[in-house]
Amino acid sequence: MSQPDFANSFTKIYRKTPYPRISPDRASLSANNKRVVITAAHTGIGYAIASNFAIAGAAHVIIIARRPDVLEQARTELAAAHPSTQFHAFAASIVDDEKIHAVFREIRRIAEPDVLVTSATYLADPANVLETPVQQAFLGLASIPKPDDLPSTTVHTDGNGAAPPGEGMTKEKVILDLSSAAAHVFLPQLGAYSASKLAFSRLLATAQDEASSPPSPSHPNLRTHSFHPGAILTRAARDYGHTEDTMPWDSAGLPGQFAVWLASPEAEFLKGRFVWANWDADELVERREQIVQGGLLRIRVVGRAEWGV
Repeated sequence: MSQPDFANSFTKIYRKTPYPRISPDRASLSANNKRVVITAAHTGIGYAIASNFAIAGAAHVIIIARRPDVLEQARTELAAAHPSTQFHAFAASIVDDEKIHAVFREIRRIAEPDVLVTSATYLADPANVLETPVQQAFLGLASIPKPDDLPSTTVHTDGNGAAPPGEGMTKEKVILDLSSAAAHVFLPQLGAYSASKLAFSRLLATAQDEASSPPSPSHPNLRTHSFHPGAILTRAARDYGHTEDTMPWDSAGLPGQFAVWLASPEAEFLKGRFVWANWDADELVERREQIVQGGLLRIRVVGRAEWGV
């Protein structure tokens, strides 16, 4: 697939900073009384998303990260900045299946999640694919959320595909996949990372199709979205060798606010699709019919119609 043309993106306007349409202060983007779970929200993009959901009125924001000290510091800072939202912190590595399952069981005792943001990732050392150690390649795939976690945290199933009595099948559930342009753009020496991002984005797109396919949709109130957050100078980017001078970086507030907009009813038409936080939301809404009717922004082979089964 070709490299992105930043001067000619999917939308005419290419955003690098927050703007009014995606502001969490907008009433139409309200997350009032919502319960939001965010992995890797202790810093960077995840932290910005947590902050903006609080601004939008979320009742509970639950953050998960590997390092307890940094995690608790983030929770304390977020709670001080947004006293109307209850912040909860759980230390766990996303590659520790047993611990993650235990954490999500505890989360459900606090509040049933409405929104799950998958922000955590693993970035292997840069290397050509054929020179990448197998263990590092598989760590990237191991870092994506497991399918058996997704329904238990977002659609309230009992682990066997059946929803318990109550709100599980009536309230909308949203999964926001913090993906990367690496899922569909050639980035040298990032093959393992690219594969993990594409794999999970495709997994969620399939989950969306299964959830809403007639005649008997399995989870009609589930929405999944994958999005590239922009070029953010995160700690991971710095560890990779980038500095302030590497490129004209985007503001972390951009994906922070875009996530709130994407979880709102305004962006429902983008479910099952892959978008960039840099794309102008006003124009996306204006092009809604074109996107939906044309089957745009979905992960597929371009050049011929989809095959039916």
